[in-house]
Amino acid sequence: MLRVKEYLQKFYTENDYWTLPVVKAVTAFLCFLTVNSRVGFSDVLSNPLISFAASILCSFLPWTCIPVFFCLFILGNAYAASLEITLVAVVVLLLASLIQSAFRAGNAVLIALVPLFFYIHIPYVLPIIAGLSLGLMSIVPISIGIMLYYFIEYMAGHTAVAAAQGDITAMATAYAGLFGNLFKDKEAIVAILAFALCVVVVFIISQIPFDESWIVAAGAGILTTATTTFLGHMHFGLETSFIEMLPGLLLSCIVSIVYVFAFHAVDYQRTERLRFEDDDYVYFVKAVPKLKSENEDD
Repeated sequence: MLRVKEYLQKFYTENDYWTLPVVKAVTAFLCFLTVNSRVGFSDVLSNPLISFAASILCSFLPWTCIPVFFCLFILGNAYAASLEITLVAVVVLLLASLIQSAFRAGNAVLIALVPLFFYIHIPYVLPIIAGLSLGLMSIVPISIGIMLYYFIEYMAGHTAVAAAQGDITAMATAYAGLFGNLFKDKEAIVAILAFALCVVVVFIISQIPFDESWIVAAGAGILTTATTTFLGHMHFGLETSFIEMLPGLLLSCIVSIVYVFAFHAVDYQRTERLRFEDDDYVYFVKAVPKLKSENEDD
């Protein structure tokens, strides 16, 4: 495993001029495909070639452009659905933009990744990775991503109901209630709270200097998310099934362990404690070497 990791790191370092754009393009394409698969009301935007072209464009742009295009896909499909849902979408997206800008949270790509990971049933891995590597401010884009995920679901559900009724009055009523119901959705509130607590717990534990802190932090994050979600659903009287959550939790745990191994694989048995000083300070340093294969220098 160490040799594979080192080979991949070396390969990426030597070929990042094309691997990074490819990763961006694939990520963007999957995010756009997520929107079109749920609310593909626009025949133009639902064309895979449009998603492919947009993802190619994103590959040459900063990561922050992916959530921008992601929101444009939402807005375009909303416009194809109706004027009412377009107005609601504009308000929601403007609110998301203002929140992200006000907190200067960074890591905006999480806004697009959260819905994607919800649809592939491993959303719990994102707050763990965010807590380990991105810091507490990542709570903001993650929360916005959750809000957009539930907005997409509301958008799909309400449009389907209204279209089935075939009544303009019923359609207008459904869309008018969309905005209010979105921000009263208790399941969304529970998800935001669970993910935020997960980021906080993972961040705090990972900063404590003890052996295997990242592994413990990841495990604590999974437990925090599961417990908060379960208790939140019980408190609000929502239907919940731990059995349904279990596969996603297990997959998220596995992905988190792989992430820790890839970016924080260290050999605690070879830990060294050093002491040195200058004219002003005495320094006590704990040095933990990274795990490396025996024939790395070959």
